[in-house]
Amino acid sequence: MKRRVPVTFILPSAVVLFAVAAFPVGFGIWAGFHQWNWSLGQADNWSFIGLDNYVRLLGSPEFWNSIKVTAYFAVVSVAVELVVGLGIALLLHHNVRASWFFRSAVVFPLMVSDIVAAVIFSTLLDPTLGTFNYFLSLFGLPGPNWVGNPNLVILTLVMVDTWWQTGNIILILLAGLTSIPQDRIDMASIDGASGWKMLVHITLPALKPFILVALVFRTIDALRVFALAWAITKGGPSRATDVAQLYIFKQGIGGFFNMGYASAAATLFAIMVGLVSGVYLLFMRKEAP
Repeated sequence: MKRRVPVTFILPSAVVLFAVAAFPVGFGIWAGFHQWNWSLGQADNWSFIGLDNYVRLLGSPEFWNSIKVTAYFAVVSVAVELVVGLGIALLLHHNVRASWFFRSAVVFPLMVSDIVAAVIFSTLLDPTLGTFNYFLSLFGLPGPNWVGNPNLVILTLVMVDTWWQTGNIILILLAGLTSIPQDRIDMASIDGASGWKMLVHITLPALKPFILVALVFRTIDALRVFALAWAITKGGPSRATDVAQLYIFKQGIGGFFNMGYASAAATLFAIMVGLVSGVYLLFMRKEAP
């Protein structure tokens, strides 16, 4: 009887979880082994083709370009957000003047959805009417084409993502800074540690678990980027921002309606993200005391 009680409470949640997660995942994996192209009138017709979709996928330059673009975006955005987030967290932890305002400013972007952030920055970054280029012109500086230059556009997305998501890292690191025992800081001060030495030998080692948690969450989230690229650039110019999620979307309901191929691409990309997550988790387990 005692065993039935927890099972009774868990069962409804387990059923819902299966319905909204496990079943769609299983269906997507199954669809990846079939020829299922709505544009060819195959919405109700399936034909098993084995690994053909995956073979075609692995030989597709466009798919590997999307993986490369996604990896570059994730690495650069997470690195920038971690550095910026650590700096701001340290300032806020030391109760700088008007810290209440900056704490509120940090949280505000987190309340904005990715599509709203993309629309806001699409206006600000407009090469002719945008606010960014207007301020540059006040100083006699030429305004770049933020979203039309293939060499600059991915960094533009990084900038937008940094504004939007750095708050998550700041909140995690602030929690870590608060957890550092004050007596450890006092003892280090008595021993003559201050400034840079305090940061390197006391603060950063204590923050290591929190930094790893922030890296895991932000890396996984950055690898799933979609709305920013879709709303701001549609993957252009010249596929410079054609991230993996956007590539999958275009192959499926966003354009070609090749649902079997898109399902195979989604499955393969999910495996890649899972491997990255696994490496992070193994490292966290290794570093755990």
